[in-house]
Amino acid sequence: MTRSLKLDLTRRQALTGLLVATALPAWAQTIPSNPDVAIVGAGAAGLSAARSLIDRGLSVVVLEARNRIGGRAWTDTSTFGVPFDHGCSWLHSANRNPFKPMADDWGYSTLYHDDAEELVYVGDRPATTAEESAYERSWNALNAAVSSAGRRGRDVSAALVSPRDMPWAHVSEALFGPMDMGVDMEDLSTADWWNMEFTTPNYLIREGFGTLVAQFGREIPVKLGTPVERIRWGDKDVALETSDGTIRARACIITASTGILGAGTIAFEPHLPVWKQEAIAHVPMGLLAKIPLQFKGSGLDLPANAWLSYYTEQREACYFLCRPFGFDLMIGFVGGSFAWELSGEGTATAVDFALGELRKVLGSNIERQFVKGALTDWANDPWSLGAYSAAMPEHAVARAKLAQNIDDKLFFAGEACAGGFATTCGGAFINGQSTARHVARVLS
Repeated sequence: MTRSLKLDLTRRQALTGLLVATALPAWAQTIPSNPDVAIVGAGAAGLSAARSLIDRGLSVVVLEARNRIGGRAWTDTSTFGVPFDHGCSWLHSANRNPFKPMADDWGYSTLYHDDAEELVYVGDRPATTAEESAYERSWNALNAAVSSAGRRGRDVSAALVSPRDMPWAHVSEALFGPMDMGVDMEDLSTADWWNMEFTTPNYLIREGFGTLVAQFGREIPVKLGTPVERIRWGDKDVALETSDGTIRARACIITASTGILGAGTIAFEPHLPVWKQEAIAHVPMGLLAKIPLQFKGSGLDLPANAWLSYYTEQREACYFLCRPFGFDLMIGFVGGSFAWELSGEGTATAVDFALGELRKVLGSNIERQFVKGALTDWANDPWSLGAYSAAMPEHAVARAKLAQNIDDKLFFAGEACAGGFATTCGGAFINGQSTARHVARVLS
């Protein structure tokens, strides 16, 4: 089958030209106390904005609450002894993604993944040809219905147009909403979905996407463990109050997630304008959670890099990436409201659920091979409060408002502001660059 469980199946429009950066310059900079520009957040957007500003001769400091750079791009090598990306995993739109030439130049091992095999089960047996055809028809009908609404400018809930009476509708919806956009179909805007760019071709990175982002940012001036508590922007300069004192800058780029901005983690004085507060509220965070399961030795007898999905009529579904790069891991994916619920119940409950779903398909023998599992807990991460953004139905235009600056002092960047490349790490990087160019023009 050509249709696979991929988190990027549904991107729509032709890619436009994107800036590509391939090699790092041999510069390094000390951290200034009163820079031209202060940047909140050392994820892909903050790091790319910082580099672009420094290349233009401006002084910069990046303030990062975590004790590492990368934001939601984070590769963990200790839990399972192999690279595991808690956040972004795929180089989407790889022919235009600025991280792809970096990966190539720096010798990373990448794997083209658009043609990955999909293993489809009904109960504990492989699906028949007829069942696979029914699945394909359901997917195509759902794709056509949401595309038609978005193409005609209808900004409504995808649930309103979904052909839910078709067999396999639950499976198709799980892939379309929770597994791709991080929200249930009821919370998926047809216009926001339609506005997304195609993300093919897609590549996995053996060493981890987080490793790549961290290498890009290794020389950028970042103050780690320094959360911004308040931003005062009523005077000529912008004052950022942090746990390590106050920093004054001529302008500020804010790359914090809409989860953080909506929760009031950062106070603003004066308050943000109502139109900006509404934009933040209308582009909340969705959730995609991963449940990696490790197995002994060669693990399960499944092809590496394949997808495993199964028939279900329940919203509680967990589909798997099988043994990426031959690692002894099965990486389960859950999304939307069910992912929020599982994250609230904790790692043990999530692992039990994923292992139980795998047991239904592959049999009880997997228990003897199981070693341990984990949960990517972006839901409870205090510096993200979600995985990536998703505009609410009837509010797809809020992304553009979210990206607008305030008084040429407060600028906003990140995946939520990346238009058609929203939800992606490459999109965050590109948006950071474009925001930096705007800031440089204003300050000049």
